[in-house]
Amino acid sequence: MTQPSPQGGRHAQPGSGQPPAEGMQPLTPGAQPLAPGAQPSGPGAQPSAPGAQPFAPGTQPVPAGAQSPALNTRGTSRLGRLAWASVPVWSLGFLAFAPFLRLAVARRGKKDWAIFVGYLVAVVLEIVAISVAGRGNGAGSTAAGGIVILLMGGAAVHSYVAFGSDQAPAAVSGAARPEQLNREALAIARGRMERRREAREIASKNPILSRELRIGRPDLAREYDDGGLVDVNQVPGEILQSQLGLSPDEVTAVLAARAKLGSFTSADEVSTYAQLPPDRLDAIRDWMIFS
Repeated sequence: MTQPSPQGGRHAQPGSGQPPAEGMQPLTPGAQPLAPGAQPSGPGAQPSAPGAQPFAPGTQPVPAGAQSPALNTRGTSRLGRLAWASVPVWSLGFLAFAPFLRLAVARRGKKDWAIFVGYLVAVVLEIVAISVAGRGNGAGSTAAGGIVILLMGGAAVHSYVAFGSDQAPAAVSGAARPEQLNREALAIARGRMERRREAREIASKNPILSRELRIGRPDLAREYDDGGLVDVNQVPGEILQSQLGLSPDEVTAVLAARAKLGSFTSADEVSTYAQLPPDRLDAIRDWMIFS
C-alpha cells in the first residue's frame, strides 16, 4: 500500500513489498519523508535553519551576539599593550624600563635584556640630570627636560610596538603546538631508546657497575635512568606485569620457569620454557635484560 507524498508522488510503505516510485529514494524503517527542497542529514546531525551555512568539520557555531575567541584575545592584547605603553608616561619616565623588563623575563633573549639595560641606564641619567637641575643649573634643567620627554614618549611608543610584536610569535607557537608536541614526543622516545642501549652496554661489559646502578631494577630505589629496562631474572612478578605488560597467567608461567631454571639468558629462553608465543615477547624484547 502507498501513501501520497508531500510532492504529489507516492512513497512505498516499509514492508509493503512495493518498490518506490520512479526517482524516489526508499525510506528506511521509521524514517520520515523530507520536505520539498530539504537536504538529507547524516546520522545524528541537527537540521540547519533556513539559509544557514554549513560548518566545517570539527567547528562549532558561534551563538548569536557572542564574540569569537580571536576578537576577545585581540581586544585583551590591545588593552595590555596600551597599559604597558602608559607606564613611561604616568611615571614621568622613571619606570620606562619596566615594560622591557617584562619582555626580557618572558622572552629571555639577549637583545631584550640589552634593551632593558639601555632604558635602565637612561632612567639613571634622568635622575642624575634632575638632581643637577635642582641646583639651579640652566643647562642641567634643559638636559633633564629633554631626557624626561624622550623617555616618556620614546619608551611609550617603543613598548607599544614591542608588545605588539610579542603577540604574533605567541599565535604562531599556538598554531604549531601539535607539531611541537610531536617533536618533543619523538625526542623523548629516542632518548629513552638511547638510554636503554647505553645501560645494556654497561650491563654486558661491567656487571659490577650495573648492579651498583641497579640497571633493570625499577623495584629498587635508584638514581640512574636506564630507559625502562627490566631484569627478568631479578624483578618480582608485579614488575613483570606493570612494566612489561605480561598478563597474570604469563607472569605465573615466567616465575615458575625462572624458579626451575634458576635464570634466563635470553628472551628466546623465556618463550621456550614459559611457553609464551615468540611474537608476544618480540613486542617487549627491547625492554628485557638478563643478569
